[in-house]
Amino acid sequence: MNKKVLVITPFCAPETHAAVFRAHKLVKYLKREGWQPIILTVDTNYTYNEDLGLLKELEGIPIYRTRYVEPTLRGLKMWLTGKDLTYKTLKKNGVYDNSFSNSENDLKTHKPKPIQQVYHYLLVHYLKKPDRFWTWKKNAIKKAKEIIKQENVEFIYTTCLPYTTNQIGIILKKQTRVKWIADFRDPITYARRMHSDIPHVYKLQRKIQDETLKFADQITVLSSAYKLILHDQYEGKFDHKIAFIPTGVDDDYIDKVKQKNNTIVFVGEYLKEYRDYFFKLYDEVLNILPEDKQPEFKIIGNKTINAKQVLPIINNLKFKNKIELIDHLPQQQLYKYIQQSNYCLLIPGAGSHWWTNFAKMVDYIAFQKKVIALVPRISEAKSELQRAGLGVFLTQHMEEDKEMLKKLFLQNLSITQCENSYSNRYLASRQTQSFIDVFKSLAYE
Repeated sequence: MNKKVLVITPFCAPETHAAVFRAHKLVKYLKREGWQPIILTVDTNYTYNEDLGLLKELEGIPIYRTRYVEPTLRGLKMWLTGKDLTYKTLKKNGVYDNSFSNSENDLKTHKPKPIQQVYHYLLVHYLKKPDRFWTWKKNAIKKAKEIIKQENVEFIYTTCLPYTTNQIGIILKKQTRVKWIADFRDPITYARRMHSDIPHVYKLQRKIQDETLKFADQITVLSSAYKLILHDQYEGKFDHKIAFIPTGVDDDYIDKVKQKNNTIVFVGEYLKEYRDYFFKLYDEVLNILPEDKQPEFKIIGNKTINAKQVLPIINNLKFKNKIELIDHLPQQQLYKYIQQSNYCLLIPGAGSHWWTNFAKMVDYIAFQKKVIALVPRISEAKSELQRAGLGVFLTQHMEEDKEMLKKLFLQNLSITQCENSYSNRYLASRQTQSFIDVFKSLAYE
């Protein structure tokens, strides 16, 4: 059997972003299992931090980077002048100019100028149709065909979002003899935040999803809820080709790190949608706990964003000086903080994201950490945490939640109390083996 897999993703090491890691771990562990992964990606990372350590993990794996110009003012200026205006470089130099951000939200002000309004209109109607990676498609398809022919590649793997990768997969499937595995990290046309509200843009995005389901040999999803969503959208027509494969924590990162007593961590960006319930609850709990039982509280993620959201909330609370904001960390360093903690926080809210298997939650389960969770009563997050035996579920009834957290913090929980074999499901080695099973099944069809 041919064991060559072409992995097509615009998110690739050294870029460090949540969208990178599912494909990154797959490629890394495929090589260890005797497969030959090949990566096709963009030549420029405009938006995210970088970690050269991630690139080192892929030594010996071919990485082809083809031309990509971001369809924004920033991308145009870089293309015309050669000046490096990427986020990582501007941050390194101590500046970050929002005027070059590709995020349409950064263009919204209380009183936008006419030129900003025109630019915003062009972005959402044309320059991001179906997404910002459309300028990469032509070069990626050309290079992918060359690689498939020269290397005799049997399988291609695409990751979505963005929609553009699926467009690439559709064309390659039509024009070559490859077996195509289309991986969905998000329920792309189901969740409002994943698709455009501009009718003609959404029409194209939905067409891409329809054709993906039609032409892909296998659909893989990182949440079992996505399979239910696709079942409803297509009345079960494609159920036979949809498989749930959870993302896994890199086995190499699981160390025997000494646990610190009573430490709680929140990982990621604290969004305004999370509101203030947990902070008010936490403040109340600290008022009834002895000083030596009060947990350290660390928030790890983009410090600028987190400070903007968190500091106004806790300004009038008593524990405001007992919280530590830590800026974005490379994943291996972040994992040390998680492993040292007793408790992790997952609080998107009781009415949001019922369908997702949070990347941070995957980490928490793999590291066997108790998770203080405010999630929908019926949700992927709750069911997975229950199966792992790690969930401490808030009810949003203050007195009830206060008593529950008080008991939890007084326990001085040790890691051995959390151990559950279900957590092994969330390892990169298991993730990769599941994909190998898919490849093998397609090879013998």
